[in-house]
Amino acid sequence: MALRRSPRPYFGRSPQIYLSTPRDRKKVKPPYRLFKFILLLLIIGALAYLAFFSPYFLIKNVLVKGPTNESIVKLSDSAKGKNLWLFDSKKLRGDLLKIGEISQVSISKLPLGTLKINIVQKSEGIIWQTQGKKYLLDQQGFAIKEINESSLPSVVDQKNASIELGKQIVNPAFISFVKDLNFKFSPKTNLPIKEISVPAETTFELILQTEGFKVIFDTQGNLDQQLDNMVRVYQVKKDEIKEYMDLRIEGRVYYK
Repeated sequence: MALRRSPRPYFGRSPQIYLSTPRDRKKVKPPYRLFKFILLLLIIGALAYLAFFSPYFLIKNVLVKGPTNESIVKLSDSAKGKNLWLFDSKKLRGDLLKIGEISQVSISKLPLGTLKINIVQKSEGIIWQTQGKKYLLDQQGFAIKEINESSLPSVVDQKNASIELGKQIVNPAFISFVKDLNFKFSPKTNLPIKEISVPAETTFELILQTEGFKVIFDTQGNLDQQLDNMVRVYQVKKDEIKEYMDLRIEGRVYYK
């Protein structure tokens, strides 16, 4: 009878079961950036509404510093009830500068619905009389406005020409000459000023009416020298002077 061999023992490695490595699941992060963006939009929208549509920023007060008149008050009050930040202050400034007596305008927007307007008036020059009316000229010779009474030196236009407000009537040198003459004539001559006028032909001449005669000045010449010449001759010849003294020729005085 044949004998079976018993199987040899197996000393190899034990069989192993290999499983796939588990992957880490991605954690879902809350969309913080989106939340921040939406929050920022909400804040900007709220501020925009507050600044441009809220009644909190409507102009309630208009503060005017400087000279005022009916036109200035009317233009300034037109800003009330409008949004402070949307209000066109450049247009208001331009409209105010169209008023003849104003030289400078600055406008500031302040919290609590306040508009501040600073106005600087033009320097007053002389009074210009023509066609039965009186006009205020500034220091540059521009017609500012029509007036009734004033303590400023007054010049009568013998040409009787019409005046357009805002236009230059005479040059600054003429204004200065008239003001200096008005200030110096009586103290130097002991004579009164009854009237100052310009002839129809030119403003280079100025006629001053005093007691019993008139004095003709050259507005392009030196006023002090003309007055000194006048006083020197008048002191000697005053009894002979009945009609005029002409000071227009430098170093000479003609009289009648």
